[in-house]
Amino acid sequence: MTTLTHTAPQRPASPYAIEIRLELVRLLRAPAFALPMFALPVALYLLFAFAVAGEQTARDPDAARFMFAGFSLMAVTMAAVFATCPSLAMERELGLLTLKRAQPAPPGAWLTAKIVAGVVTGAIAYAPILAVTAASGRAGLSAGQLAAMSAVLVAGAIPFCALGLMVGALASGSAAPAYAHLLYLPGLYLSGVFFPLPKSMHFQAPFWPQFHLNQLVFAAGDVTQFRWIAPQMAMAVLLGFTVLCGGVAMWRLSRKG
Repeated sequence: MTTLTHTAPQRPASPYAIEIRLELVRLLRAPAFALPMFALPVALYLLFAFAVAGEQTARDPDAARFMFAGFSLMAVTMAAVFATCPSLAMERELGLLTLKRAQPAPPGAWLTAKIVAGVVTGAIAYAPILAVTAASGRAGLSAGQLAAMSAVLVAGAIPFCALGLMVGALASGSAAPAYAHLLYLPGLYLSGVFFPLPKSMHFQAPFWPQFHLNQLVFAAGDVTQFRWIAPQMAMAVLLGFTVLCGGVAMWRLSRKG
């Protein structure tokens, strides 16, 4: 007697899930991206917060919190920008976006994949800094404070994904990384994320998105020492920045040529 077994047909994977997985695999398998994005922030954090200024951060929790927030912000946002910008510019230049539009897949799948990949790689780059801070206990932050600050940091990658998409949509494949550095790196230093600014430079700090994300991180962790504006204002600025950069990117990508 022959027994017939019936297996339920497997549900096809979502095109969004496929695009996200492929985008993440592509980034994680690229040493030119993965090594600097994942190793540089935590290496600089260990160098400055524990080696160069180790005595100060050991006796002053505020200094430790300032450095934790600054280097964490660098890890998340830098990965977000460079996970989206160069690849989009290169794919656009090679005509791969035209090919993607011709495929039977949702038109937003590849764009969603790039944003999700930027957020995920930012979280991966931030994880070692979080582990070092939690293990050392120098910042004097509770588990709840670290969790709240981490949530804001990961969500804060989205505006910088939008920045990367805008640059990638406007620049050529060879020039996009240089333009991304030109727009991104000054904000790390001129926003006062890494070191306190002199009073003569305070006027320009709010022009940089890094400043506003840093303010939200401190607000989430209930750190009052370095808060200068209301979190609602910082959130509004980041939302406007995201809409502006995303709108420019969509306008450019919707055009032919």
